[in-house]
Parts: sequence; structure tokens; C-alpha cells
Amino acid sequence: MLLRYFVAWFGMMIIAILNGAIRDGLYKSRVGDLAAHQISTVILLCILAGYFWLLTSIWHIASSLQAWAIGLMWLVMTLAFEVGMGRLILKKPWGELRHDYNIFAGRVWVLIPLWTLIGPYVCFRLKQGG
Repeated sequence: MLLRYFVAWFGMMIIAILNGAIRDGLYKSRVGDLAAHQISTVILLCILAGYFWLLTSIWHIASSLQAWAIGLMWLVMTLAFEVGMGRLILKKPWGELRHDYNIFAGRVWVLIPLWTLIGPYVCFRLKQGG
């Protein structure tokens, strides 16, 4: 089961990259960087919620422990991707990478890794009836 969810994570990355491209191409210049960041984060949260629901409908999660294992795996993969892409490929300094996690500056990106962690468990619990 974890292998299926491991592979499904790559779908999440495609969704996130497309969301970012749409943000940069369609509305960032109109609303500004911060508002575009916030809008695209909310859009991505909603799309990922649907994606998680679909995945958990196809590949049923057997237990809360399994749901947390999937979420933890996705969290580690997401953070590794962000650090790997940001530091190794784009050569961004640590301060720039941390910038999107500064909720006090209106940056809400931290909700995405948090959702990758708890999303599988939330879907599991909702499908179990609470």
C-alpha cells in the first residue's frame, strides 16, 4: 500500500507545479506576490483535498497508523523536494527557502506540508464516519 501512495506523491508534485505555473502566468502580476501566494496555496489545498479523497477511495487505508505513515512519508518527500529543488537546483539561500514558511509575514505555504501530513488521516477518519 505504501508503494502506491509513494508513487501517488509524484502526482501531487505535478499538481503543485501546474498550480504554480497558473499562478505565475494568470494572476500574480494582477494581484501581487503575496496575494498570489495566498490564493495559490488555498487553491492547492483544495485540489489536494480532492486528490487525497480520490486516492483513499481507490486505495483504502486500513488503519489510522497506515494513514499517518502515508502522511509522514509524503511530508518527508515534500520537504526533501523543496530543499533539493531550492538549494541544489535553484541555488536559493536558506533565508529565501524559509520565507514561504513565515506565517507572520502572510506566507501560508506551511499549510501545504502540514496538509500532506494530516490529509491521509483526515480522509481515513471521514471515511470511517468520524
